[in-house]
Amino acid sequence: MRTLEPIDLDFFSTAPFRVTETLHLRAAPAAVFAAFADAAMWTRWWPLMHDARYTKGTGGLGDERIVALRMLGRFEERFIAWTPGERFAFSMIGTTSPLVKRMGEDYQLTADGKGTRLAWTMAAEPSRLGNASTPVTRFITKRMIRRGIPTLDRLLTTN
Repeated sequence: MRTLEPIDLDFFSTAPFRVTETLHLRAAPAAVFAAFADAAMWTRWWPLMHDARYTKGTGGLGDERIVALRMLGRFEERFIAWTPGERFAFSMIGTTSPLVKRMGEDYQLTADGKGTRLAWTMAAEPSRLGNASTPVTRFITKRMIRRGIPTLDRLLTTN
């Protein structure tokens, strides 16, 4: 595992490479956040993810987890925002991927009267190899979030 330089919340607006999506879920923000906070649940809805678990703490600001995605590698994450029902963000602090120098994801939740509006940002400083693959990375990450969030919404609203 290669150590990455941590990011702060400002990086989401200043990163040299950003991918953003705004999506809607029928579930309420509290339910969506609870699903995000449940590390093991991610393997049920995030495409290609086959492992997700906390390695420091059980979910909260400064806590850490590790996730593994088929074909994309393993990532160690540290939470830099944790506001239940509103915001869930992490900095990648380690990875097996050669594509990034710094990276993080930000999930901002807003009640919209019919459920939750999710504003998602993946921000990165690509490595030299990563720079060459940014069009493919953009395509893959958008596809994963566009497939994953509807799956999560079905899990949260079908009972």
